[in-house]
Amino acid sequence: FPVDKITTPEDALAIMFPKGTPDYGAALGVSYDDPVKSLETLANMYPGLKAEVQKNNPDAFARYINLATKPVGISCEYCCGVGPIGVDKSGNSLCGCQHNPALLSVALYLTAYTDYNDAEILREVLRWKTIFFPKNMIELGLSVAGKDPSSLADLPGMVGGC
Repeated sequence: FPVDKITTPEDALAIMFPKGTPDYGAALGVSYDDPVKSLETLANMYPGLKAEVQKNNPDAFARYINLATKPVGISCEYCCGVGPIGVDKSGNSLCGCQHNPALLSVALYLTAYTDYNDAEILREVLRWKTIFFPKNMIELGLSVAGKDPSSLADLPGMVGGC
């Protein structure tokens, strides 16, 4: 995210909070504009997607594991305390909530079925994470930009249930 352009909480929201449907959204049946349904869809697809990619595209699965097992935030760290890594070296989700497998599905799908590079995959996961954890992610963006996040009390802490 271009955090250097953030000067106000409104800037942070405009820069970090996605709207519409991502280019892969139709293939997965997800939209930024329907976060609860998208959360359910993404979370439910993880076991099957994991098995499919692991079997049919082992190189993509290895790339996914390499990315997802780094402490870069592909996790539900704001709801369950799992930390910045939400998957083990075998690709098993380290948390039983919906947020974690949803974020893992985004990373895994983009690794296996698009030409996104690792930075683009991480950016996309962070977009979904911003939708699922608005207050935490916008606070993070403001902090990184050197701004005061204390005015964000009205943003929801979490979308969807744990």
